[in-house]
Amino acid sequence: MILKEQAKNLLSNETFLEVFVSLRTNQCNVFLHSKADEVEKREEAHAMLRALNEFENVLKRVVTDQDMKDKRLKK
Repeated sequence: MILKEQAKNLLSNETFLEVFVSLRTNQCNVFLHSKADEVEKREEAHAMLRALNEFENVLKRVVTDQDMKDKRLKK
């Protein structure tokens, strides 16, 4: 189970974010600069972008979910 603080630390870590942006940029470039017949290449880039987005969303969801739980407990 991912803890809120671990997720927040990753989402605020400059090195992590730079790597994440670099991966996204590389995959976008693969997608944009592929030739018309390189369907598999585009599909792989698309799959990688979707995975990166899901990874980021999971981290953000951990933080949001815990914030909501904390607010409910305070009531």
